[in-house]
Amino acid sequence: MRNSTYNSLIEGLIDNGPDPMAPERFNASLMVLLSTLNAGPVQALRAAQNVMNAASKIARLGDEPRQIIFDAIELDRLVNCPLWLEYDIVINGNEAVPKDAHDSSGRLLREGLLIIRKGGDGIGSTIVIRRFGERVRTFEADPAEWRLTRCLGGGYEMTVENEEYAPGLVDQGKASARWLGGQMQSLLAILGAPKLTELADEKPSRRRGVPPLKRVRMAPPWNNVDQDGIPVLPRDARPAYVYDELMDRFDMFEGLIWSGRCYHDTAENRRRSLENCAKRREMLKVAEPFVLAPIMAESAAIVAAEERTGMVEARRLLALPFPIAWLEWRDVDCGLPGQRWGMVIEAVDDDVQGDAHGLIYPLMAGSYLTYDGIIRLRGLYFRMHISDISKPLIEFSSEHIPADFDGTAIDQEHFGRFMLAVLTFLNQPRMVEMKNQDKRQRAVSNRVRADRRLSPLGAIREVRLIVDQPVAASEGSTRNGTGDRIGAMPRHQVRAFWRYRLGKLEFVRPHWRGSEVNGVSRRRYIVMREEDRVQC
Repeated sequence: MRNSTYNSLIEGLIDNGPDPMAPERFNASLMVLLSTLNAGPVQALRAAQNVMNAASKIARLGDEPRQIIFDAIELDRLVNCPLWLEYDIVINGNEAVPKDAHDSSGRLLREGLLIIRKGGDGIGSTIVIRRFGERVRTFEADPAEWRLTRCLGGGYEMTVENEEYAPGLVDQGKASARWLGGQMQSLLAILGAPKLTELADEKPSRRRGVPPLKRVRMAPPWNNVDQDGIPVLPRDARPAYVYDELMDRFDMFEGLIWSGRCYHDTAENRRRSLENCAKRREMLKVAEPFVLAPIMAESAAIVAAEERTGMVEARRLLALPFPIAWLEWRDVDCGLPGQRWGMVIEAVDDDVQGDAHGLIYPLMAGSYLTYDGIIRLRGLYFRMHISDISKPLIEFSSEHIPADFDGTAIDQEHFGRFMLAVLTFLNQPRMVEMKNQDKRQRAVSNRVRADRRLSPLGAIREVRLIVDQPVAASEGSTRNGTGDRIGAMPRHQVRAFWRYRLGKLEFVRPHWRGSEVNGVSRRRYIVMREEDRVQC
């Protein structure tokens, strides 16, 4: 079959059509392709080179780890209609060129896969794959047919029909049909992975009957990675707070699992890692965040180191500010190793005056999105005993301390006093909310992060622990017909705190306040003293 210049492999196959001079197996495979195109809609994709590079990483893992990754892909969703997938053959970083300009065949320039689902969804459904290729002067079709069948255990079993003829398209016959099947599995694993790829329109063909091609490519931030597969982000996109950094790390960890960069010995362990990653990310999203300003964290550290009297009374009045909260601080001696710390703490049974538990993430200064830092990210599980003062306030269980973490570096008693001081500061009787900080740099960062599909950095509100003056209901607002105050505070959560009322000390539980007419506010707190404002 003579070949002229075509923008795509499928365009050339359709334009040339069956050839009586071609081998019978070519015409048989081509007729399957043409009948599929005539039968209904076909999704046509051209894989970018960075997609092929990512697939090759999975292919080099070997049969067992590759199968663990592939078994997690929902092929029924990926191949919901016939799928045509083609890609250029690249040799040593360059597009393939003919071995000999006078050679009647030459090297393969492009390959294409026709992927069809047969049977229903779920167990027993089968994906059938046929391969086509383009050389300098000819089109070819592989006589072998690959079948991927969903098994009872949830995985896929690959079989090859006409294996004795395969691989008909591979130069010099160096590859086996099983090896080629592994390459196809790796490519489908990348296409089926969440968040890793995106589609872009390509110039449509003018030839009749050619389905519109879309280019599938690695999506930001996975389109620019280092040698370990970690996305390379500009400094403007890097967060300043542990809270935002952990959100990035959870996203990166999930991507490393899907791209095969993070190895798991069983499919169950891989599934559990993905579930834990999603759960912790959602846990951070619902937590009310507090960021301790430097002087406030230092004040709590001084209290923890020097104060002993009054600790029992302070603990009797102890309560969490919200049923689930996030606290972070840095550069103080708090009884834990590290230089930056973030913790999520959750009240048991939503009782802010009862016991609590949570996770603490100790991080070093200047470390951001390293491979080891992402895959070895372990939170230290702890319990906080508020209701029973006979127990230590903070208790770490040795069975929940990661094996690669030095548990002897934890001073449990000192950290308990530090947390007692922090929560006591948060539960002061009165406070005044400050305006949002003017953070132009955060706005710039969010624009850069949006381009790379990263979560936006959260808004920050400053909080000072001073006595506030209640505003009369009649001041600064009017009521509309439904009784909502116009110009008043938006709907927002109020943290728990102690206050004196009618000469008695009473506890105010966390609650919602304000009107939805004026919007709903989600804020992040920076707990600070008046003198902190100059330094922050």
